[in-house]
Amino acid sequence: MQDDPRETARRLAALADIPMSEERIEALASVLRIVQAGSAGLAAIDFGDAEPAGAFRPPRRVAQ
Repeated sequence: MQDDPRETARRLAALADIPMSEERIEALASVLRIVQAGSAGLAAIDFGDAEPAGAFRPPRRVAQ
């Protein structure tokens, strides 16, 4: 991604062939900053020797 979130938003809109006004580009750029910060935070996590969790199984319902 580009250093400027507005330019990244413009390029993403162009790639998706979606016409966007400057107001919508600015809104997308502000959200893009949050997404980039979140993904950088997730990438920085050191999971060490953690293993994946087992499959979630909802509790059985008791018939009444």
